Amino acid sequence: MGFEKAKGCNKFRNFTVVLTVVFLALVTLLKSKDHYSVTGDPLVGHSHRNDVDGANRSGNNITIVDFFKPYDPAYPTSAPTSRFFKKINLRPLSPYSIPRVNFTVWIDEQYDISFERLLLNIGDQNLANYDSLRGNNVLEGVIIASPSQNEPNYFFQWIRDSAIAMNTIVFNLFSLDAESAESAGLNVTLAGTVLKYLKNSYELQRLENPSGSGVDSDLLKGLGEPKWNVDNRPFLDAWGRPQNDGPSLRTLTSFHFLRELQKNSVSLEDVIAQYESHFQHELDLPFENERELYENIIFWDLQFVVKNWKDNTFDLWEEIQGQHFFTSIVQISSIKVAIAFLKDHEKDWSDLQEFVNDLETCYDELTSFIFEESGFLNPNKNFIVETPSMLHSRSGLDIAVIIGSILTHNYELSNSSNSIPFDVDDSGVLNTLYSMVRSMEIIYPINHQRAKLKTGVALGRYPEDIYDGVKTSEGNPWFLSTAYASELLYRLILRNYQFGDDLIISLDNWESEFWTLIFEGFDDYVAEDNLNYNGNSNGNKNTYQLVIPFNSPAFNQTMLSIFDLAESFLDKIREHVSDDGNMSEQFNKYTGYLQGAENLSWSYGAFWTSCNVRSKVLELLQ
Repeated sequence: MGFEKAKGCNKFRNFTVVLTVVFLALVTLLKSKDHYSVTGDPLVGHSHRNDVDGANRSGNNITIVDFFKPYDPAYPTSAPTSRFFKKINLRPLSPYSIPRVNFTVWIDEQYDISFERLLLNIGDQNLANYDSLRGNNVLEGVIIASPSQNEPNYFFQWIRDSAIAMNTIVFNLFSLDAESAESAGLNVTLAGTVLKYLKNSYELQRLENPSGSGVDSDLLKGLGEPKWNVDNRPFLDAWGRPQNDGPSLRTLTSFHFLRELQKNSVSLEDVIAQYESHFQHELDLPFENERELYENIIFWDLQFVVKNWKDNTFDLWEEIQGQHFFTSIVQISSIKVAIAFLKDHEKDWSDLQEFVNDLETCYDELTSFIFEESGFLNPNKNFIVETPSMLHSRSGLDIAVIIGSILTHNYELSNSSNSIPFDVDDSGVLNTLYSMVRSMEIIYPINHQRAKLKTGVALGRYPEDIYDGVKTSEGNPWFLSTAYASELLYRLILRNYQFGDDLIISLDNWESEFWTLIFEGFDDYVAEDNLNYNGNSNGNKNTYQLVIPFNSPAFNQTMLSIFDLAESFLDKIREHVSDDGNMSEQFNKYTGYLQGAENLSWSYGAFWTSCNVRSKVLELLQ
């Protein structure tokens, strides 16, 4: 659906007929609720970018309620002026299509396989692969990054990878198909896995390592140690240390665990008791209840953030030192979640108010740094810059921005007003995905057949990547990067339905570049905007924004279009997963075959969480 620019009236037409047509068009415009409408409301939308000339702009709403409703070609936007509706349509997922039946079967199978393969990488006597892992000195509660021990050797535990993997386990603690919290059953085996992970975290927090001392030192520098041997011995070789995102990610996983228990009306004491009764085995944990878990583990990770967030740190890819968006966003998220948690407990834990004040100060300082000092928001770029200090040699694009947004917005806080910045609908986050797609559809030959189409492509870490999974040569697509692209889109749909607001998009190819993957027709408005601005003596810039009313046919059509785009990223993964469901770290950008560390925990977890969100979206779209 859409409107084309009306042609000028035939000079031989009777002037009276012309006035009649214009009058009827105006009446239709005012009365119709089934067509576009134009208003002069100011620009509204989700954006992290300050509008530098906002004072000289006036806005016009283009409202669409149904993309497939027939239209009248003579229908003007603001008759009798010269501006007319341009044609805005959903961009078809074309000429590429997904074989729906076979794809759905594969999704269901790979969903189960991915979770099973993730469990095979966790040290737990109640899980299937424990004897093999124990034979390689893997302790209970340890999550190995990969079973690969040669070219490359990933047979270690990373604080980051472990926290992200365990967060996936937390999503599975209660039956996914339970009708209510009362009927949802606790998976005692997986609950034990989480408890053992927390116990292992407690021990790592107290061990000396190359990054420094643990909880016994004032600055807690040792908590920034990124990598440990599977038997909890420190890894002593040279490495990119510290990596200060680990404690925050562990905090988020810990709070997610407690939140799931609270949501299902199960206390931590009950979980411990159920496990020990079921398996006739005492866990010998360093905590017995929620308060002790907070004081003995969570508190120290939070203290680490408060004391060390200003320090330079290596990025999540362990390659460059500086200030990174991913690290900062997980840090500010952990602080915000902690504040909400402690305020929920302020009646019983009133003695912790002083630390709440410290957290609030830290949150304010981090907020100021992120938005004003960091360089993450660059006026010359419409996407978020992961590491500003590297702009002299890199574009600034990095899948880490998308991962950071997802990991910090994957469950609700107890108070919805405690919003964390850079949610999945942020313009900078969405434009990061757009620019990643446009870059990597070119630099990876396996994407060339999908280039310039509205369809998902294989994504890597960042365009300048030269790590091939074993050595330095040429970077490749990663399974986790491609899976996170789909999850971002699924979560975008969830968020739009959850908040129940109209979808409002600036018709600006800079600010809303991502949306050109979904819609066509933006260019006409941008061209008219520039024409009016250049020809206006007052310098006022007439701008347009697309308004799609919540739950209108157009809204649901748009959400379905986003869903199709998300599906196409998973379908790209389908093309490169092995026949038995194996996922490595990477797949070759020329051949598409698996490459790098085999059976990577993070690959399986990223795919599983994406499919988990997908299942929730399907319920909304049906």
